[in-house]
Amino acid sequence: MTGKVFHNYQQIRMALVNSDAGEVQTAAGNLAESFSEEREEMKSMAMAMAMAEADDIEKQREFFSQFTEKVEPMFKESISEGAIYKQFCPMAFDGKGGYWISNVEEIKNPYYGDKMLKCGKVTETIKK
Repeated sequence: MTGKVFHNYQQIRMALVNSDAGEVQTAAGNLAESFSEEREEMKSMAMAMAMAEADDIEKQREFFSQFTEKVEPMFKESISEGAIYKQFCPMAFDGKGGYWISNVEEIKNPYYGDKMLKCGKVTETIKK
């Protein structure tokens, strides 16, 4: 299940990078379907559904940030090979900053898209 969730998460991240609200909705809907019945996962599913139902890209970005907080531990625990990257943009959300998890080291900011595509840094490399 985690592999499917991670794949869908990456699709959402790239849709946000591309500022494509429709693609975020589609990928978030697929993500919501990836969850099983466990309680903590149900909370994550609710955030995925909120992303899928929102048609405003800024709202989707807020939900993505909240969702990242929920799924980060799951991604860290389940990595079986290679590396994933915890990345951070200090300017997101009016200077509060925002994290995301990427499957590539290169920064492609989901919170600003092409406005500030390269804004951010890798704060942690998680390897197995």
